Amino acid sequence: MGFKAANTMGNVAMGSVGSEKIRTKPMKVTVVTDDYEIHGLMHIKPGGYQSRVSDLLNARDLQFVPITQATYRNLRHPEEPARKAWTLIIRLDYIKMVVPEDGEDSVPPGTI
Repeated sequence: MGFKAANTMGNVAMGSVGSEKIRTKPMKVTVVTDDYEIHGLMHIKPGGYQSRVSDLLNARDLQFVPITQATYRNLRHPEEPARKAWTLIIRLDYIKMVVPEDGEDSVPPGTI
């Protein structure tokens, strides 16, 4: 079973798993691994179960997470230019940090 990003309609994207369409909400994030810093969109389910980035990352049945419209740079070679990819598939075990850049998981400026 694969994930395929499809059309983005406003704040809700339509993806597909097999032949089944799934409504998702794109969430702008920064993902950090040992080797890379990645900026892009993580797709969560709008409302209810798994409607936050933390819910997606803690899902027991998930091993990989797709990041779409990704820009990534190698932290071990910062002199190299950032690269772009329409979709990156990242193994959850390699993720060290995820920072939501907007939405309900973000902390309003000046509150920390």
